Amino acid sequence: MTGVWGLASLWIAVITQTGFVCSDMRFIERHEGESVVLPCVADERKPSPFGVYLRRRWLDPRKVLFKHTGSEFVLGNNADKNRTSVSGDPNLHSLNVTISQLRAADTDRYYCEFVVGNDASEDQFIEGKTEFLLLVTAGDQCGCSSYSSLLYALSSAVAVLLLLLLLAGCVLIYKGKARRGVKSHPQAPIYEEMTGMQPLSRKAASHRLEEMESSEYRNCPVTKSCPENYYERPTGGLCPKK
Repeated sequence: MTGVWGLASLWIAVITQTGFVCSDMRFIERHEGESVVLPCVADERKPSPFGVYLRRRWLDPRKVLFKHTGSEFVLGNNADKNRTSVSGDPNLHSLNVTISQLRAADTDRYYCEFVVGNDASEDQFIEGKTEFLLLVTAGDQCGCSSYSSLLYALSSAVAVLLLLLLLAGCVLIYKGKARRGVKSHPQAPIYEEMTGMQPLSRKAASHRLEEMESSEYRNCPVTKSCPENYYERPTGGLCPKK
């Protein structure tokens, strides 16, 4: 379980870390009990560095060691003295740090920081060319299936998060369209409803209907009835034929 925890912690650090430096990143994987060599290299400059730090940046941010030119290195934790060695010199812009008997707790992001003296102001701190992402696993105790399951779980969590974000975006877009649709169909002015005014189209339709009715009356011939003369025609007949 130690290796799984180390990998999980490494993933958490990668996801939560937002700042990155301009140096190159080198990934190194080792098993517990093995050794690793971390080469610290800086660009040549004048004046040359007089010291170098090896630091951890992520899970356990701290100073691992400091090496002054021409002297022995100093460890941040004396318990690591028996498993740490240094070769080279900061004045040569290059040295190697060897860590042996690795443990899962050594999993972290390491970087070198060279110190250059400056008589006019404070000393300058220049990071090395390469950072090291060291992953120490628990050897054969945790098989590949454990790491596969962990990676699958992490991938599933990321997929679910992306799906939720996509659904939220679709809902926002749908609500925005619905609001625009309501605004594009305004209701009739309230003063028209109160005064009983009819829309222009209704007035035009009623006007055409009146014209059609009046035209029917004009085109239809009107039969004139003859006045009845009860004295001349006591029978009350209709108009005589001519």
